Amino acid sequence: MYRRIHTVLILVILSLMPLHLQGQESAGLFSSVKGIGATLRTSESAGVFHSATAFIDIYGVPTSRCSNPGIRVNVSRQYVLGRTAKGDVGMTFYAGPGITAGYVRDHDKGRGIDLTSLMSDNDGIVAALSADAGCRFDFGGLVSLDLSFAGDLGLHIRQNEREHGYFATSLSIYNNGWMQLLYPQIVFLFHLR
Repeated sequence: MYRRIHTVLILVILSLMPLHLQGQESAGLFSSVKGIGATLRTSESAGVFHSATAFIDIYGVPTSRCSNPGIRVNVSRQYVLGRTAKGDVGMTFYAGPGITAGYVRDHDKGRGIDLTSLMSDNDGIVAALSADAGCRFDFGGLVSLDLSFAGDLGLHIRQNEREHGYFATSLSIYNNGWMQLLYPQIVFLFHLR
């Protein structure tokens, strides 16, 4: 189990490396009921910034419904909607689209809850379009706190639960993408420049 977690963490770090070449402004720790991970954010230019988040998806693991965590990577383009400041604390409101990919578990097969779906891990590949909105609190120094909400609309491809093989795949809407829309995401950012 620990070998798998170390492998996942290495993959998370490697997936975020290309963003380093684009001049990121900050890096941080991602925390949510969805999972834990890392975030990189580019410098803002003309009211737009980009962010990349990779995290370990812990759906079903704390409740022992699933045996192993998954991994999700999201890249998004954020548009600044407004700013306000009071003293040393500034707030930036933003929203924007993105894409999500990963290897995760899903809520059920998409045709209602049944015993076969509930008793299987339902692990598979997810490909989705995403949207998020949030607020970043800048404290006038080297750190900021980001609170956001994000949802995904896409497909979940996995092995057929009855035949246990990828030659007969199951395809459904990625239910956790929209069901976890109201789960808050908190990112503690460290400014690098």
